[in-house]
Amino acid sequence: MKMKSIAAAAAALLAAAGIASAAEAQNRQRSYQAYAIIDIETEAAKGVIIDAAERVLEGYASDFQSNRPIAVQTPEQPGRFVLSNPLAESRLAGLAALGGVSTQQFMVATCDGAVWTAHVTRRVSGSQELRTTLCLFPYAREDRQGYHLNMFASDTAMSGGGVTERLGRALANRLVGTPQEFTENMLRGTVQAIEARTGASAILIEGEPEIPGLAWKR
Repeated sequence: MKMKSIAAAAAALLAAAGIASAAEAQNRQRSYQAYAIIDIETEAAKGVIIDAAERVLEGYASDFQSNRPIAVQTPEQPGRFVLSNPLAESRLAGLAALGGVSTQQFMVATCDGAVWTAHVTRRVSGSQELRTTLCLFPYAREDRQGYHLNMFASDTAMSGGGVTERLGRALANRLVGTPQEFTENMLRGTVQAIEARTGASAILIEGEPEIPGLAWKR
């Protein structure tokens, strides 16, 4: 009788934890990508903008890398990031396809002509791997000058799995938000820090998909 009571209690706990069918418990991986191009009309020096952005980004990153190339001349039109797949012509691309892995996960942003590039990686074991690249492109015309801040985010989120994995993800989401919420908060916080430091009013030029955290910038 005692063993039956223990078994019944265990079953109740599993049910309360929301353990679903075997199909639902399988590990699943979902990826999404987002980008935003933001105009910052200002006469502020690039170092002011970069310092403001880096202070925010370092607080969100598991790994943070930045580079400040020297710009010989400021163009009239700001540059723009370019996406490429470094594995496109390699054997790894074929192996990924055979394994059912989308090559979109391997897309990277390059920022030729940028005066600053930053690579932010945020990892939550069993939950998320977010890779974000930011590029700062200067421009100067007779009527205005400033910068375009380009942001490209590639997020891989996990779902399903066993009890421990699912509860771990639930706890992570409770503490720092879902992967999408985390991404939006990071981008919004970066823009707000730049605005506060420069006095500029940033404008979202374009973005895909719609980023609720930046919708107010349109």
